[in-house]
Amino acid sequence: MPESEINQSGPLTGVRVLAFTQIVAGPFAGVVLSDFGAEVVKVEPISGEYYRNVAAVVPDHGKRWQSLNRGKKSISINLKDPKGIDVIHKIIKGFDALVINFRPGVAERLGIGYEDLSAINPRLIYCSITGFGPSGPWANEAATDYVATAFSGLVAGDGKTDTDGVPVGMVPSVADYLTGLASAGAISAALFSRDKTGLGQKIDASLLNSSLSIQDSFVMREPASDSVYRDPMMQRVKESFSKGISYKEVLAERVKYRQQSAGLPRLYYCSYQTADGAIMLGCLTPKTRDAARLGLQMTHELTDDASFDPDDPKYQTQVEDWKSEIIHRVKQQSTEYWLAELRAVGCPVAPVQFPEDLADHEQVKALGVMVPLEHPVTGPQEVVGPIVQFSRTEARVQGPSPLIGEHTNEVLLTGGYTDDEISELSSGGVIR
Repeated sequence: MPESEINQSGPLTGVRVLAFTQIVAGPFAGVVLSDFGAEVVKVEPISGEYYRNVAAVVPDHGKRWQSLNRGKKSISINLKDPKGIDVIHKIIKGFDALVINFRPGVAERLGIGYEDLSAINPRLIYCSITGFGPSGPWANEAATDYVATAFSGLVAGDGKTDTDGVPVGMVPSVADYLTGLASAGAISAALFSRDKTGLGQKIDASLLNSSLSIQDSFVMREPASDSVYRDPMMQRVKESFSKGISYKEVLAERVKYRQQSAGLPRLYYCSYQTADGAIMLGCLTPKTRDAARLGLQMTHELTDDASFDPDDPKYQTQVEDWKSEIIHRVKQQSTEYWLAELRAVGCPVAPVQFPEDLADHEQVKALGVMVPLEHPVTGPQEVVGPIVQFSRTEARVQGPSPLIGEHTNEVLLTGGYTDDEISELSSGGVIR
């Protein structure tokens, strides 16, 4: 589409979002909404969100905090002061949505829970992000991404252990980012519903729910299949733990059963080390597996042959031999060599790369994913831009992350305060 036909405003232009968010999940939801054109106003303590200074080289402007709060405005309010809560009650009338990821019960104790604010603004869409959801025996428990991914099974499914053989948390914060995406999508859907009904509503998002959603078939129960694969596997896992067998060995038992339920051995759906790095193969069909066999000179390998029985111990030994052959062969040549050989025959393959290198990759540059910005304190930077693009409305980075309370006066003036009232709140330590 010609650039002249693209609306330079985002699809959420005109939408105002108040964000009581910290760490990752809530802030990432705000980033997505901001990229889509919403005005996102982050409420920070007088001293700023503590996460600003996690691994910060420049005080108050840690790199990760900046990435999770770009494109937003910041107002700094003392929520422990009743006058600070009064400020929220006054300005909330001018907002369309609110995102909050405080610990369970905190918002209600402060007087900024859904019932409190929807009584003032019935059109408000209130998105609450928690660890374990709004009900149930774990509802009031605190949860970081590590806690939620461990509870939900994602950590076990990832299958990584450290040198002591115990589980390793996932990187990046999968549950956090996924919940942020889900929250942004839910708010957009609720805005659409409000256009028809005139009423806002509460959205409950949780790290647990998000984590379960991407493990659909693992969590799903179906007696016909479970009796063959799931039930024996879990029985073996529980027996192993009761005998004091190490976590790493128990994982191996799970992997064995999971591989049986996955069908054919995955010789071409895994990674291999090359002479100077590693490659990942992604072959899930007979056609692409044949391409991998051709590129790797493994045409004698017979796992797709009608006579092959993956449950026969004789064949399992043969698979191990084929795997060893592939490992040895791939190590003899460079990553670029194998990319050329395998791509030429239609095999899905990619180099295993480090994220720290990707900003300079030709594919990333061609997509225009990286966006240059100028931060008033830390200077020039490149950030990862919007997660999607639209054909007629523009998604774009609205700017760098804000200074602490940089927009307090602006937002309060918009919310109905006078200059004198703002000055009085500031001198009284209610705002910054």
